[in-house]
Amino acid sequence: MVGGFTKSISSFTYRTFFKKESTYFTTVVASGVAFSIAFNTMFEKYWDSKTAGTKWVDIKGRYIKE
Repeated sequence: MVGGFTKSISSFTYRTFFKKESTYFTTVVASGVAFSIAFNTMFEKYWDSKTAGTKWVDIKGRYIKE
């Protein structure tokens, strides 16, 4: 049963995304853009939490009185 389900999923994936060159290209580009956005967002959140209190926006009030 598992083999049939796996075969149908892979067959569906192949027919939907990889059979035609245009859809393959679109899938690769869209996946790359999505990965880039997700990676940059995660890394920015990590970097902001790691360097909190040391960035200019955090310490500007100590040096500039508005």
